[in-house]
Order: sequence, then structure tokens, then C-alpha cells
Amino acid sequence: MECLHHTHRNKWETTVATRQGMTTTGLDRSTDFDLQRLSRAVHLLEACGWYWGSMTGEEAKRLLRWKEVGTFLLRDSSDSAYLFCISVRTARGTTSVRIDYTPEGNFRLDSDGSSPEYDCVIKLVHHYMKDSNAENPKHYWLEPTGRRAIAVKFSRPLVGKVTDLQHLCRTVINKHTPEDRVTQLPLPERLKTYLRDYPYGQ
Repeated sequence: MECLHHTHRNKWETTVATRQGMTTTGLDRSTDFDLQRLSRAVHLLEACGWYWGSMTGEEAKRLLRWKEVGTFLLRDSSDSAYLFCISVRTARGTTSVRIDYTPEGNFRLDSDGSSPEYDCVIKLVHHYMKDSNAENPKHYWLEPTGRRAIAVKFSRPLVGKVTDLQHLCRTVINKHTPEDRVTQLPLPERLKTYLRDYPYGQ
């Protein structure tokens, strides 16, 4: 497993221990499984260009204040019980929701109701981006007061760093190539491996 940033690792171990304490009887999984999955998650996030790392909710609001509705960013959660958080600009301002790491080792938005789970944070975000392409809003979040529902869409990630040209080419290829067709591309095997390492078009 790749070397983990000390601060991240401490938080991961705390989260993993908490989640394992919540697991149902019969779920047998080593801590290494969780650390490897979380390590992989951060590897992909750091490659994407729109993961901002450590940031408070107020800092996220300032960054998104004048952006178009639907602009969002991913950051570390300020709540020690959660790893990541997504902040998004809505018609009523910026709002944030934490990303939960489930006892089964998946990621989901923290909500009272059931919500989709994925083994990758970026895959989770892409699910909501795909839904946001629909003409009518599909997702609503309650305001902190619980009085009004806010229509939420994820249209465009706010890029925090310039990614290299190689990665940009990879996202363009992935965007126009079904994942199961990547192995059929007339490319050297090492380039196919590079494409599969980040199989997303954003």
C-alpha cells in the first residue's frame, strides 16, 4: 500500500475504527482493506484537480459565492467523524453535505434517507452529476431549519489546481470511450493501464 499522509492516516484510522464498531454481525473485514480503499480514494481525488483538501465551510462559501449555480468542490470534512464533504452553490447560496464512509466500505452522502453507495468518491459524485443533467431537479436538501427544501444540482466542479496535459488527455479519452472498450483501444498496454487508473471523464 502506498505511503499515507500522517494526518490523513490518523483520521482514517479513527473513522475506520468507528465504522467497524458499527458493522453488523458477520461482516469480517481487515483494517487494511479500509486503509487501502481510502488510500485509493485520495489517490484519485488528488489526480482529479477539484479536490481542495483541508478547508472550512466558510472558506468553501467564499470560493463559491460568485460561481454559477451547480458549481461544487470536494474537501476534507471539518467533522472528525467524516472524511470528506461536498460544498455546492445553489440558488439560495452555498450548502454542504458530508460524505459518509459506510460499514460496508462504501461512500454515500450523509442523509436521513437511503442514498446510493459507491466504492469510490469520484464515482459517487459522477452519479449526482449525471442526475443533474436532467431537465428537472432530482435532488433536494433541507435547509438547517428544516423548513424549506433546496433544489441541488452538481453541474461543474471548481478546479483547484492545474492538472498536467497527460491527465487532461486521459479524461477526454475516458469521456468518449465506454469503460469496457478501453482495453480495445490501439494503444500500448502501459497507456491502457494509465487510462484505467483514473477511469473518469471529469
